[in-house]
Amino acid sequence: MTSTEAIEPSSKLIMQISAGYNVDFNFIAKLLKAVTSKNKSSFVKKELSASLGVSDLHAKKLGTIAQSLGLTQKRTNKPTELGLLISKNDSFFDDLGTLWFLHYVISSDSSILFWNRMVNIVLPKTPKITKETAKETFVDLREFRSAYSASEHVDKELKTFFNSYADQKFSRLNYLYKEGDYYILGTGVEVPPLVLAASIARYRDRHRPLDTALPVAELLSSPNSPGVVFNLSEEQLRNGLEALKNEKGFGLENRADLDQVRLTDHTPDYIWLERYYEQR
Repeated sequence: MTSTEAIEPSSKLIMQISAGYNVDFNFIAKLLKAVTSKNKSSFVKKELSASLGVSDLHAKKLGTIAQSLGLTQKRTNKPTELGLLISKNDSFFDDLGTLWFLHYVISSDSSILFWNRMVNIVLPKTPKITKETAKETFVDLREFRSAYSASEHVDKELKTFFNSYADQKFSRLNYLYKEGDYYILGTGVEVPPLVLAASIARYRDRHRPLDTALPVAELLSSPNSPGVVFNLSEEQLRNGLEALKNEKGFGLENRADLDQVRLTDHTPDYIWLERYYEQR
């Protein structure tokens, strides 16, 4: 990776979300249950560690992971609208639609340095990769951390990233699979159309909050777009969009020089996901 391709570390970037702890959805389910069962303004790590039966550090990092997945609010650990919806409809994270959307949420957040760079830059360029090769794509962090500190951060975060898709519930997506020492980017993904719509809504809200129309080409190949984060071919994306064309608030415009998606009523992402749960 050249310096022009690297994502510039800044004070807004989250350099470490896991400290090497796994994205264990059994613990995350317990955390979500703990914060949705009590009407409180905030939850401190001592409360979370007691509820989960883990150390304070482990509870803190599980809290950061839950925030990165969009399930809880930063600082307070209170559930978000998305967290409340999933707690009600898929409390054990068994539904593939839930997992696909959470993969999109964490991978498309440009502030989450390691996850975002792996999904948007590293894997599209090197779809068959080892941990050591992946580690080399983060050498630029040495400009912002000591060599030891940077290496330690990279080792822990990449361990968590690869473990998530090889051994945790994200493995069910077949987004990334392991063969020997290699991790290989999957190509035959099937993202439910309404989950795709939820992801498009989140992309719009993050990058085009005042727009109602989004070019299909942008949704396919721009950084943090559903096409890139889900590793969709143009055919896969267009099939998904075609399946959505009769949904309320969604339009597909293919005429003259137009090739775009129109979101007409600013329905938030979690409402699209709620529609998915209602129709599954």
